[in-house]
Amino acid sequence: MRGKVALVTGGTRGIGAAIVRAFREAGATAVACSRSAKGPGTVRGDVGKDAERIVGEVVRRHGRLDVLVNNAGVSDPAAWKAGLDAVTPAMWDRILRTDLWGTFACARAAARAMRKGGKILNVASIPALVGDRDGLVYSVAKAGVIGLTKSLAVLLAPRIQVNAMAFGSIETGWVDWLAPRERRAYARAIPRGRFGKPEEAAELAVFLARSDWVTGQTLVLDGGEARV
Repeated sequence: MRGKVALVTGGTRGIGAAIVRAFREAGATAVACSRSAKGPGTVRGDVGKDAERIVGEVVRRHGRLDVLVNNAGVSDPAAWKAGLDAVTPAMWDRILRTDLWGTFACARAAARAMRKGGKILNVASIPALVGDRDGLVYSVAKAGVIGLTKSLAVLLAPRIQVNAMAFGSIETGWVDWLAPRERRAYARAIPRGRFGKPEEAAELAVFLARSDWVTGQTLVLDGGEARV
């Protein structure tokens, strides 16, 4: 990836931060974006509102954009555990605004900037494929991301390759929402017997950022949890 410029939304913690580190280790210039980002190698912004400005800032600084990773998403334990009757219009709009609209808006802005081609990687999740008792609105948003990925892969071919990464239970901040019993139950549901690591998610991102042949796919990384 030497000489490439990458933008990773939600890139200052968890999976996003691991992807930024992996891209830099592979030789890319990787810019991390979040609403609270500060310091060198970052850009501050809300993907649901500022997509054009975020992408424009990266291009202004570095002269190009080769890879976009749409990782930004709402992290909210109350929304994750909300039952059917607890879902509100405000909750629905807030999650879809970031997870789905933000993914679309950043992808559109990036596609305009990738004049010589590039890669767009969208982060999804296995509940979008198989459902879950928790995270109803989150699952809906990520299902939309998978559908968006397929359409963008056709619309932007052959210049840009677009793929989704559907992650299972990766050990990031959301695990802290779980009681010890819940955490053990999640781990038992995974044939590998453990949560995934952010670094393992980053390995998949590096593979897709390098590949010119894979497009329109949803690659599942879940330790066998969904078995799809």
